[in-house]
Order: sequence, then structure tokens, then C-alpha cells
Amino acid sequence: MISTAELAIRLLTFLFVLVGVPLWFVLMFRGLDYIAMDGLIEEYRQGQSSPVRDRGQLDAYFAASEEASKLCPHCGAANGENYSFCHTCQARLD
Repeated sequence: MISTAELAIRLLTFLFVLVGVPLWFVLMFRGLDYIAMDGLIEEYRQGQSSPVRDRGQLDAYFAASEEASKLCPHCGAANGENYSFCHTCQARLD
């Protein structure tokens, strides 16, 4: 026979698992969604579309060598003649 205290503990545990865990998940998801709308993140996103950014060693290689290269119309990075996509922004070069 189950005592009243044991039954109450089992019911509270059941309610916690049934309600508490999904509620915690929703609260954590909303918290992460709120953090994603931070002003610092928006500043970073706006800075990513800036044409003045480090294009890496491949850009410096093509700029210094006599090897033929083609410029990306999107970001201006130098790419090899046989490249289909930009090595910096992955835009199509054709």
C-alpha cells in the first residue's frame, strides 16, 4: 500500500516531468532568442557586409603574383581563373 506522502511525491515528480521540463525548454529557447537580438550582434552583422575586410592569404597571393586572377563582383577579392566561387564570400563568379 502506498502512503499519502509517497503518492504526493510521485505526483509532484510526474507533474515536474510532464510540465516542468517542456516549460524549461521553452524558457531557454526564448532566452536564446532574446540574446540573439542583442545590439552587439546586430553591429557585427552589419560589419560583415562591409567591403573592407580581411580577404586572407589567397588575395595577397594573387595580388603579388603575375598569375591571372578574376575579381569577385560581390566583395572584390582576387580569385584564380578556374575558381567558380569566391574564396572569401562564396559568391558565384560566373
